[in-house]
Amino acid sequence: MIMKHIDNGSDKIKFQRNLKIYILVTFGFSWLMWLPLVINHMWNARLPVLPIQHYLASFGPLVGAIVTSSISDGWSGVVKWGQRAFSLRFSLKWLLIAIGLPVVYGIVAMAVHRIITGIWPDWSQFGLTAKLPGLNIWLTAVVWMVTYGLGEESGWRGYLLPELFRHYSLLKASLIVAAIWILWHLPAFGFNPNYINMGFGVIGWTISLAYGSLLLSWICQGSSWSIIPVILWHAGFDLLTASDQAATIMAAVCSMLVIVHGIYLSRRLSVIKSNAI
Repeated sequence: MIMKHIDNGSDKIKFQRNLKIYILVTFGFSWLMWLPLVINHMWNARLPVLPIQHYLASFGPLVGAIVTSSISDGWSGVVKWGQRAFSLRFSLKWLLIAIGLPVVYGIVAMAVHRIITGIWPDWSQFGLTAKLPGLNIWLTAVVWMVTYGLGEESGWRGYLLPELFRHYSLLKASLIVAAIWILWHLPAFGFNPNYINMGFGVIGWTISLAYGSLLLSWICQGSSWSIIPVILWHAGFDLLTASDQAATIMAAVCSMLVIVHGIYLSRRLSVIKSNAI
């Protein structure tokens, strides 16, 4: 009993240390990437930035996962994280769910757009955005998959969620991830027009991220902690909501569907307790 108590105590200390390291590295990398953009926008400075500077910040969670795993358990820790996060050992149904859900969102969103505006969305502009000029829908999808998919999910669901789940229910772990995920976006409100002009819409954005975290946790845990289905879902969702013609109606509908699904899942996630991962 004494030895078990000592083990539990040392495990908690290690968990708390790793959590602090992960947040410090993730936020540090991403916020340093965003800092010149914030300074340029708020103080009309002319600091040199790369055309892809904004997107480089999305790799903060990935860098945080690799650095924290390395500091905690050396190279073997990085290998263990990678084998779990990018495992192909999950049921095919989760791949279908990850791809199918954004398809359903898109169908419903386009139908609502038709009902409200009286016209269908312009199919030739589907998924395209001025933020990625010259890219067709397939290359745009690859960008979302590599940045917000691989870059973010390697950390949020690939590292942080499993670590938290060792100590909390899946619901609580998901909400903690959501809180950290929301705070991580703060610099975007200093340079990104989509965030700056959000106004009271920030309330809906916060709620959608919180329930989106529940949905992604459900997919990740169901996929035996592989983030491959999560990456595909995230890329598909961004392809729908980040396109220029989805800026109003379609994006709002997709977010509302995520919120509804998240509410439905909340009770299920609350009873899923920590197990060995």
